[in-house]
Amino acid sequence: MRRSTTSNLISDVTTPLLSALIQHAGTGRTSFHMPGHRSGQSWPDSIRTRLASLDTTELAATDDLHQPTGPALAAMDLAAHCFGAGRTWFLTNGSTGGILTLLAGLVGRGRKIILPRTCHLAVSHALALLDIEPVWLEFSRPVSTDPLGFLPVVAVNQIADAIALHPDSTAVFLTSPDYYGRCADLAAISLVVHQAGMLLLVDEAHGAHFAAAPGHLPRTALASGADACVQSAHKTLPALTQGGYLHVSESLMNQDPRTAGRITAALRIFQTSSPSFVIAASLDFARAYLEKHGQEQIEKTLVSIQDLAMALWPDYLISPATATPVRGEVRDPLRMVIRQREPLALPATQLALELSLHGIDIELSDLTRLVLIPSLDQPGHDFERLRLALSAWLKKPQPDRPASDVDVLQLEQHWLELLVQPPEMALTPGSVLLEPVDTEIVPLISSAGSVMAQAIAPYPPGIPLLLPGERMDQARLDLLLALRDNGINLSGVDHDSIRVVV
Repeated sequence: MRRSTTSNLISDVTTPLLSALIQHAGTGRTSFHMPGHRSGQSWPDSIRTRLASLDTTELAATDDLHQPTGPALAAMDLAAHCFGAGRTWFLTNGSTGGILTLLAGLVGRGRKIILPRTCHLAVSHALALLDIEPVWLEFSRPVSTDPLGFLPVVAVNQIADAIALHPDSTAVFLTSPDYYGRCADLAAISLVVHQAGMLLLVDEAHGAHFAAAPGHLPRTALASGADACVQSAHKTLPALTQGGYLHVSESLMNQDPRTAGRITAALRIFQTSSPSFVIAASLDFARAYLEKHGQEQIEKTLVSIQDLAMALWPDYLISPATATPVRGEVRDPLRMVIRQREPLALPATQLALELSLHGIDIELSDLTRLVLIPSLDQPGHDFERLRLALSAWLKKPQPDRPASDVDVLQLEQHWLELLVQPPEMALTPGSVLLEPVDTEIVPLISSAGSVMAQAIAPYPPGIPLLLPGERMDQARLDLLLALRDNGINLSGVDHDSIRVVV
């Protein structure tokens, strides 16, 4: 029997990344994180075993994702109907490409938009590429009154105040839901925005599943009056990583017939000329799955979350499995946020490491919370495994935190305050990222007063604390050092050094 010559190529030495992924896939771990297909377990065998054979190019039988006329167009039309859009485009390089496309196609170069600081990093890149002037929403001293939320929710009065001061803005750009599942009142905000003649654009990356169960989940951005939105299907639906949807409302399509052409043209710029048919096909499946099984699976998962919360009470706080407003705020009940009750001796990053030792991988841990993303079909035994691991943590000796250490609750409050307040902008992001400027690498600890050459974003939740062109002040430097010491990763910091403008 002839041996395959290609099988000899797979080893830790010759294919380190491939080998690591193969090894991880065979460890039997439980995932409460994206992508939403649970390592392919949400797909039927007919898809899971044939992914490689589905990877093809533009042919007469397969259509063209950039100029769809056949099955690709039919799939996008079905998605538009499912999600309540006037038109839908498939994204094969994630919401990042979708955000860039949305702002280029509907806002354009040299315009002004209103937005909070708590936006995806892709937004700052769009500001640079399109020379867009940001109008940052103002927050009074933010205090997190929700122990299961971190990022502040934008209020209608903030939008109204910003519009009054900047009536020449083209659009308002918001993120809803946020990483913690908290949703803005988009219905009320859309009325204010449209009365001013502006567009409401929404990064709904974490809310692609909302359309499946209106009675159990928050209203979608489009149903709330948004003109357009971007969704990361892979975050919560059984779609491949990088799969997303860009939706434009029917009202905007009817109001401005140029909209479709502008979005299509922008998508050609920000999406590869060889978009993946496999990713696009997974978007087609995710939509079909959502329509056929979404509500039933969501109802089952909500019961599992509720049972877990009851079993772990009062040792843990777990986000309520309902979309009913709490303290006037709406949240995604499928976004599991878990917090150990005070006093917190250790940051939640330590609890996340403990779960990993029990074979459970979660989406993120910040200073005081865990964030888990259950798939729509997450089996009940996964929740039981999680319950046992969280219960085991309570039985372990909890060390007293040294008196000299930073209190995690105070540190978190300080982080929140600095996150929503813009620092001094010495240069525009575009002049730093797109023009020939001299830069150098300096130690983080001595970077106070320096102008950033790239964004610095503590992860989680990945919201930039400093954008390119902004100046590091002592308060932000002290915060970054404290976050680092408490297990928070710092994107833009490499080996305790950062790149700054000379």
